[in-house]
Amino acid sequence: MLALKNIVKNYYVGGQTVEALKGVSINFRQNEFVSILGPSGCGKTTLLNIIGGLDHYTSGDLVINGKSTKKYKDKDWDVYRNHRIGFIFQSYNLIPHQTVLGNVELALTIAGVSKKERIKKAKQALDRVGLSGQYYKRPNQLSGGQCQRVAIARALVNDPEILLADEPTGALDTVTSVQIMDLIKEISAERLVIMVTHNPELAEQYSTRIIRLLDGEIIKDTAPLTDEEELLDLEKIAEKEKKAQKELYNLAIKGVSVKDKIKPKKEKAKMSMFTAFMLSARNLISKFGRTVMVGIAGSIGIIGIALVLAFSAGIKGYVASMQDDMLSGNPITITEQTYDLDVLTGMMNTRQKQ
Repeated sequence: MLALKNIVKNYYVGGQTVEALKGVSINFRQNEFVSILGPSGCGKTTLLNIIGGLDHYTSGDLVINGKSTKKYKDKDWDVYRNHRIGFIFQSYNLIPHQTVLGNVELALTIAGVSKKERIKKAKQALDRVGLSGQYYKRPNQLSGGQCQRVAIARALVNDPEILLADEPTGALDTVTSVQIMDLIKEISAERLVIMVTHNPELAEQYSTRIIRLLDGEIIKDTAPLTDEEELLDLEKIAEKEKKAQKELYNLAIKGVSVKDKIKPKKEKAKMSMFTAFMLSARNLISKFGRTVMVGIAGSIGIIGIALVLAFSAGIKGYVASMQDDMLSGNPITITEQTYDLDVLTGMMNTRQKQ
């Protein structure tokens, strides 16, 4: 269950305070399709970013499954984004040099899932969004609608509890938009979907709940969560936990080891050094021509700097050598006493005249 309690978000620009959100409070159901509507600059995307952990609130609290996030550290937010949230962006944000399968696998790679399991889950997610057999194509070989389906598959591959969509049909034609919205509507039957859109017709047709924002405040909520529904959701969570405990108990009675099942698997949101190295190597190989050109340009730069330093050192050494040679023929002696040569010359001239 997700709840926002009196969320305030301020931005500080040029010594001025810009209030993006002014005490927003919303309780969401475990599975529903929520559309957030409002004019540009009303705080829709800011609200979505705070829910997704991409931005942090100034004050208030974001409660996730009954747990406050006030004391969350960066590592906690990383785990939350990787395991609890799925993002669908208007511009797809696919990696051009990666295949469709590689793009969907990436979230699982960060989560530390084994290669065999990654491929299996990624293919299942792609099959679900209607891209079976398109695994090894690259984004530039797909249509806009297919790219958005890849983005949805990437968002679903980690089985997140919440799906966030920022104008998912903004770059699509009407027919493709309907197909994508039908798919998102289907997904909302099993998890919470929160969509930001400027299209009220689309929201009214597909959403089960519409929240309207204006100047950082909620002005309308068509289906707010009641106290009875919140209590029912809590009972469902408790019933689910009770069922899991009962299954473990039955396994223990049968003599099956439940040690690994009792201990929860630690969630990760950081890839290993080896995985990061392999991804970097794959990136360099996929752009071999550019990598070679960058290497040549870098080498020319380094060689040029080395030549300049060498010439500078050589010229300095030559000048120093010339100075030594010239001064050795005309040595200069420095003493504590000095003589006025004009006085001595005058005395010598006087003697000669006498």
